[in-house]
Amino acid sequence: MKRKFLLPFLLFSLLLGASCKKDAVNPDTDKENLLKDSTYYYSLAVSLWEDKIPQPKAGSDGKLDLRSFTKSYSNAESVLEAIKKYTVVDRYSFIDREGVVSEEIQEGVHKETGLTPIFISTVDPNKNRVTNLYVKIVQKNSPAEKAGLKRGMQIVSVNGDTKFNYDTDQKKAIAIYYKLIEGKEPMNLVVKPVGESQTKTIALNGAAYSIDPILINKVFTINNKKIGYFFYTSFVNVYGKSGPNEYYEAMVNAFKEFETANIDELIVDLRYNSGGSTASAELLANLIVPTAGAKGKMYDYKVNKYFEQEGYTDNNNPKAPFKSVFYNKKNTLNIPRVYFLGTPGTASASELVMNVLKPYMDVEIITINGKGTYGKPVGFFGLPVVNGFADLYITSFQTINKDGYGDYFNGLTGRITNASDGFFSELGNTDEAFLNTAINDIMKPNDWAKASSRKTKDGLNRLEEMDIPEKKGYRNNMYKFLDQNFNTLPPLD
Repeated sequence: MKRKFLLPFLLFSLLLGASCKKDAVNPDTDKENLLKDSTYYYSLAVSLWEDKIPQPKAGSDGKLDLRSFTKSYSNAESVLEAIKKYTVVDRYSFIDREGVVSEEIQEGVHKETGLTPIFISTVDPNKNRVTNLYVKIVQKNSPAEKAGLKRGMQIVSVNGDTKFNYDTDQKKAIAIYYKLIEGKEPMNLVVKPVGESQTKTIALNGAAYSIDPILINKVFTINNKKIGYFFYTSFVNVYGKSGPNEYYEAMVNAFKEFETANIDELIVDLRYNSGGSTASAELLANLIVPTAGAKGKMYDYKVNKYFEQEGYTDNNNPKAPFKSVFYNKKNTLNIPRVYFLGTPGTASASELVMNVLKPYMDVEIITINGKGTYGKPVGFFGLPVVNGFADLYITSFQTINKDGYGDYFNGLTGRITNASDGFFSELGNTDEAFLNTAINDIMKPNDWAKASSRKTKDGLNRLEEMDIPEKKGYRNNMYKFLDQNFNTLPPLD
């Protein structure tokens, strides 16, 4: 007899009573109240830390009252933030009102400029501290790439405005930062290319584009040693409705090039990769793992007691959505060691790949400025609620590698944590500081030791990257896209 994957939670039949009645105010208020209740309701059901969340009170009619908890909050986001405080470590759960996760992570479609800027504080020849705005990265296929923007360019003005000094007016500087990312209106940028004194004007506007997450895929030959270099910017889902998609094929083909070149070493650059689909992470891990681990366990899921009781982790049931994941290596690449480049922005699916490979090979993680990666060993799946008004992403699972390790909430680190990001060098050049650190470590016995510089080509010593508040936190996550046969819960609405 087949088990039906529906959750008969004790309290949920009761939650559909008076506590969820629609308020006769107006449609918007009505939807928001339902979304607030839904946020509380589903947190109780699917949260990895459901046992920390206060249970709803019983009303005079004996039914459990969600509204007694949610009525104090103005919107669903406030409800979620209150719940997250009870769980202590939940920095991750969020509400998607615009469907951006479906567009960006599942389909690879971004609606913006494809430019990520950066404020960098430097010291000029007169030892004065100066903070300027630069181009950090330009995504492939993006409007920014087509406009001619390049990494390391200084952005001198935006629509004639030069007054966005981070040191004196942080609020305005941050507004300009996101204006450049989002591209909601046409912009004329005056930029100064790296190493040049003359400026140029570039027109830029945001638009929908299909991201190509493989920014660089190449092989370096140094002293007869072949080093593969794979720069990956986002774990876009590698499966569509009909099976493997173009992102799957692109990743597989990239590694075929490494096999053809017979590489000795591999550097995977995830410095700006904040995560995405678990399926994409699994594919990358399968392509990297040595042949000895070709059929070994990749990872287990840790879920809440309700999921456990319903058999959602039952390895004897092929349809169990959170059963153990095993390697299924199909390529022939067989190397004993892999290097990963990471930053505090390297999160979730990126960290999953590093962690699941550790039991099978030498995993060298190189990070910057004495810090590790972000620290996000947990993930979620989408819960559409209130007739499509929003999607809830409640942290629902943690991933545990073959050796039983998955508690890297403070990030992952390796032997080398003092590397630096060569913001003023072209990505993929062996003299770019971060890549150079990895190559030097690989070639150390042969004394290759090609030096990199922390200076810009204008002679400025780089000090630090300025902090920017996160507006697109949904990108820093790990998503499991469940197939349509998985029915999670009865809808609240």
